[in-house]
Amino acid sequence: MTDMIEKIKLTEKAYLAEKRLVFGEFRKNRLAISGLLLIAVLCFLAMFAPEIAPHDPLAQKLDSRLLSPSSEYPFGTDELGRCIFSRVVYGTRVSLGIGLLVVAATSIAGTVLGLLSGYMGGFLDEAIMRGVDIVMAFPNIILALVIAGLLGPGFSSVVLALALTQWPVYARLVRGQVLSLRKRAFVEAARALRPSSFYIMRKHILPNCMGPVIVLGTLEIAHVIIFAAALSFLGLGIQPPDPEWGSMLKAGIPYLRTAPQLTFFPGLMIIFTVFSFNFAGDGLRDSFGQPANQEVLAR
Repeated sequence: MTDMIEKIKLTEKAYLAEKRLVFGEFRKNRLAISGLLLIAVLCFLAMFAPEIAPHDPLAQKLDSRLLSPSSEYPFGTDELGRCIFSRVVYGTRVSLGIGLLVVAATSIAGTVLGLLSGYMGGFLDEAIMRGVDIVMAFPNIILALVIAGLLGPGFSSVVLALALTQWPVYARLVRGQVLSLRKRAFVEAARALRPSSFYIMRKHILPNCMGPVIVLGTLEIAHVIIFAAALSFLGLGIQPPDPEWGSMLKAGIPYLRTAPQLTFFPGLMIIFTVFSFNFAGDGLRDSFGQPANQEVLAR
């Protein structure tokens, strides 16, 4: 029994060493660091939007319609005389809020279901995986459109519609990790000590699954923000006058030639946000995939 405990402790030390290696590799990736800095800027805009925005994003000034960028209105004004810069800044709150809420909910739910499915097996595994197959049989955006159409437009409807379509990717990923980890020597040694299944999953399996889940979550935030903007653009997401990048794009379509700033700046923010999370996610993926890390886990 002493040998088993020592083996488990060595495995935990190897896991901590792997995290240090991941951090070291991530710091060497310039694109990943750039993405992280952009994410920090976006979070700063979202947190301090009232202090940064020069105007009320909902205030209408019909005598200032469709103005070009100026010192008073850095991004110009829209068809109702509202400050585009202020609306873009406040839209950062909405888009990041949707992305973080959806990814937090889906990653937790998918991880729990994947853990139970992979470790318990049997009927529970079949039931969860068939549910995953059913949801993944439909294109995500089509299924989200159907759910949002049934629930009606709004912030909560967008979050729920996207959450119900995104959880299977986490469940499938974690289940695959668990099926591989449950055969490892340190899990067999822990099982020989006869702790509860919940303890083994929480203490020994879940920490070793978190790397891929974090990478997937970072990349999925970008996808969720695009899907949320698409739902708003189609009229099933955040509704005017609330500032949201997708709805701002839709409102600016009739003015593409006369006032391109109405669509240019919201679209630019979507591009920057997606690139920043993709750069950070790719950096994490490359860091977790380093051969040195795999050697540590194999010890």
